[in-house]
Amino acid sequence: MSRRLPAALAAAALAAALAGCTALGDRSVPRSDLESAVEQLMEEQAGQPVESVSCDGDLAGEVDASVHCTATVDGEQVGLTVTATDVDGNDVRYEVRNDTATPTPTPTPTPTPTGG
Repeated sequence: MSRRLPAALAAAALAAALAGCTALGDRSVPRSDLESAVEQLMEEQAGQPVESVSCDGDLAGEVDASVHCTATVDGEQVGLTVTATDVDGNDVRYEVRNDTATPTPTPTPTPTPTGG
């Protein structure tokens, strides 16, 4: 199995965290609207088709509200967290972060042996 896809999505889909803007209905972004918007944003950023996006529910129209989504690309699943970053009237801005990407480890300093 190739591991290039999630790494490519981590870099491409979240280059500066995807930012979207959707009109609110009942102070939340409906699940179906959110799934469509995330799919479109990922395709634009990654340059390859996204088979599907499934979110756990609606995104509340409150700053810092979040919902978990799963995208399927080339048969592989990518975990995503969509977080509202700004709410202005009936518009909500949000960012999409890749939960699946593993951060590059920071080297740990090696202790210097003390001798005697």
